[in-house]
Amino acid sequence: MSSPTTRDNIIDAAMAVVREQGVGKLTLDAAAKVAGLSKGGVLYHFKSKDDLIRGMIQRMIDSCDALHMEYYEHEAAGPYRWARTVVRTAFDPRGPAGDPIGGALLAAVTVNPDLLAPIHAKFAEWIDRVKSDSPNPSLAALICMAMDGYVFERMLNLPISDPDLYGRIQQTALDLLK
Repeated sequence: MSSPTTRDNIIDAAMAVVREQGVGKLTLDAAAKVAGLSKGGVLYHFKSKDDLIRGMIQRMIDSCDALHMEYYEHEAAGPYRWARTVVRTAFDPRGPAGDPIGGALLAAVTVNPDLLAPIHAKFAEWIDRVKSDSPNPSLAALICMAMDGYVFERMLNLPISDPDLYGRIQQTALDLLK
């Protein structure tokens, strides 16, 4: 595995700022300070705060996609393999539901909806994957939408579901995909 680049270190620093202080405190200066760089060093890699947020969003997308691929490789072949992968990823603590930064980034994109473009593109790809091996695309879509709801519930720290139910919810979703 290659060592982190300066760009990666800046994204790590920005994510640390958001996790510790909230998205409202994210500035290029704050990211530079945590990364141990000058503001000019950050500006070399990110021309604006929006560019930095795009980098953070891309990092989250890439991380989630890598987790999908990890589960896909271990998931039994057959119908609904991608949908089962989505279920397992949704409940993995390394996934998007396990990182409080996701909710903060969602708040950031409400200010600038153009920042959602990479998320839209990746979701379209994920939807195509799920459709590719689903004998009943409506069932697969329903399960995936439920997983999105679970992920957003956790990202936004909404007290909708009882945490004791999460394991049963996951198993029910997998049972429906048999």
